[in-house]
Amino acid sequence: LPRCYDTKVRISRLAVICLCVSHFAFANQVLEEVMAVVDSTPILHSDIELADLVSLVERDPDATVDDHRSRLLDARIHLEVQYRDLEDSGTLYRLDIDLERALDTLVARAGNEQLLRAQLEDHGLVWADFEELALRIAATSAFTEQRLRSRVSVSLDEVRTAYEELVLARHESHDQTVPPLTSVHDELYRLILERKLNDEIERWLDSAAERHDVTRFVR
Repeated sequence: LPRCYDTKVRISRLAVICLCVSHFAFANQVLEEVMAVVDSTPILHSDIELADLVSLVERDPDATVDDHRSRLLDARIHLEVQYRDLEDSGTLYRLDIDLERALDTLVARAGNEQLLRAQLEDHGLVWADFEELALRIAATSAFTEQRLRSRVSVSLDEVRTAYEELVLARHESHDQTVPPLTSVHDELYRLILERKLNDEIERWLDSAAERHDVTRFVR
């Protein structure tokens, strides 16, 4: 399983930054801001830049720049917590992780590989930084699909309830023809399934957060 460079390298990277500041006495100059720390892993300003380049969080057109960056940091912290939880439990090494697919998906979000490489260079990043982020996304996706999805099921009663609440009520209130349950069954099934899967993901994140130390330095 590709590990790219990880905690030890990133801690060393942070140490070099601190040494540079100390050696040259640039007391008021920040060379690389640490945004947060998960256990011993720093999340740097450049990590947030990278998350933005590959649209880790969908941009809300009404959100301010600060709000968007705060959401990016939240997402990056959550991703690190989940990845560390998989690694510490050993589950990471028992998953079928499709790193290439994650890389391709993220490259497509950025436009193309040539454009992404240029953007990485502009932000002082290297391809290994990108691979490190992709590995975390691929690992959490693999856990979701291979472990969490199997815990979720949808009953016919749940589909009928959703039909009454989401379809019947809406169409009757607008005096519209109500489609039969059979015509919307699959759509309602998928909707309920994804909602329940999201609930499983949230429960995993909540329990993982209790097992790891998170320090956030900015809003």
